[in-house]
Amino acid sequence: MLWLSVLLLQVAIESPQEAFARAEAHYQEQRFDDAIAAYEAMRAQSLEDGVLYYNLGNAYFKAGKIGLAVLNYERALALMPSDEETRTNLTFANELIADDVASAPLPLVIRWLVQLYQRVRPDTLARVLSFSFMLAGALLTIVLYDAWPSWRSAATSVLVLGGLTALLSGVTLATKLNQAANRVEAIVLTENAYVRSGPGEGSPRLAEVHEGLKVRVIGEREDWFQVTLANGLAGWIRRSELEKI
Repeated sequence: MLWLSVLLLQVAIESPQEAFARAEAHYQEQRFDDAIAAYEAMRAQSLEDGVLYYNLGNAYFKAGKIGLAVLNYERALALMPSDEETRTNLTFANELIADDVASAPLPLVIRWLVQLYQRVRPDTLARVLSFSFMLAGALLTIVLYDAWPSWRSAATSVLVLGGLTALLSGVTLATKLNQAANRVEAIVLTENAYVRSGPGEGSPRLAEVHEGLKVRVIGEREDWFQVTLANGLAGWIRRSELEKI
């Protein structure tokens, strides 16, 4: 661990801009292991940044470590949900995963709505909700006090539309916040792992999964995570074979 201590000391005396520049230089020189070490040293300093995770994902991908690439792309996307480059790279990395446990395909309209939901940020929803309330206040003044009679009909229509927008934004924001608080996902980091019927090596194997697969964590017990796959299969995987997003 001496090398990590040296890197942490170097990062501590550098500015974040200098540390990023040094890591990027390693990446451009195709010294991917050095780039990974530099980015990980920054992350060890509790630096939570979408660009850092994106760059770290790229470095792991170039180094042939698909699981860690997917893990860091997912972390980047959680901080930058509307970033198309991160989403594109994650999609490409997922195409290299050996497992095909996707859920049944959704209808086109539902799939579009799901994608829209995934891309919108909670802070954007909060701004829309705040603006809707302010607009509603102004429109109520027109409707209730009859300040501008000629505008009353239009103001009522816009008020109804604004109310629906506020309701939709509020429900979506509450859903996202609840999901962020309660949904825990993880990435398989070992070349292969077994999903077992119980938390123990003696439990029957239900499936074999591979590096890079995303699973949902629904429980924990000692050295095991209880997980569900996208196709609904539930079981247990050793804690050492996964890392939470």
